[in-house]
Amino acid sequence: MASQARPRVLMFDIGGVCVVSPFQAILDYEVQRGIPKGYINYSIRALTPNGAWHKLERGEIPNDANYFRMFKADLERPDLWARFHREKFNNDNPPPVPDIDTETLYWTMMSMSRTPDPYMYPALKKLKASGQYKLAALSNTTIFPEGHEFNKIGPDDVRNFFEVFVSSAHVGMRKPNRDIYEHALEEVRRKWGRDIRPQDIVFLDDIGENLKTAKSLGIRTIRVLLGRSDEAVRELEEVTGLSLLEDQQQPKARL
Repeated sequence: MASQARPRVLMFDIGGVCVVSPFQAILDYEVQRGIPKGYINYSIRALTPNGAWHKLERGEIPNDANYFRMFKADLERPDLWARFHREKFNNDNPPPVPDIDTETLYWTMMSMSRTPDPYMYPALKKLKASGQYKLAALSNTTIFPEGHEFNKIGPDDVRNFFEVFVSSAHVGMRKPNRDIYEHALEEVRRKWGRDIRPQDIVFLDDIGENLKTAKSLGIRTIRVLLGRSDEAVRELEEVTGLSLLEDQQQPKARL
């Protein structure tokens, strides 16, 4: 990618890119509760696009007690639990389905993902200060209940870096569906020029499926791997020609 023309727009996912990944909270929860690692994400993916999680991220249902009941029912489905054990462990006689406290899980995920990434956040500061690139965000999100403290945007909030911010729960679409990328492209062009082409944009995300859709539209991509955001920042340095990496120790994911 370094040999290509410099991009005009840098577009970022939020969770797992600009802030600590909520996937880490899921892994921690599974380890603490003795749930096989990967089961929760397996269940969420298996119910795409009609699970409670997906509906919340499209803003179709409110973030309330009923959502947590729906999410719990999704994660505790005996058929998914059995299928996971067959596929992962070749086991047709799994243990009982675990009791999953989805409210605790969700708020732990949201709390963890408020922590700025130790490499990407300083890089964003430098990119913003340089004034050389337009900064946008495209993120799957949830809407917090009215009056919740997480609705407040403080001076250090990563959302302050972006002039264009496409939030799935507010636009009724979510990644990896093509429609939200087309919407983000339209927002970018409306803000910064109709002549912006997909290849003028570099998109950073931590999920391969999300990057695949971006690539299908001609958008250039960088994957941010869990616990290895320093590598993504190095790729950003090559793409932008700027010095973005700070000399600090990268905390490793607790896999």
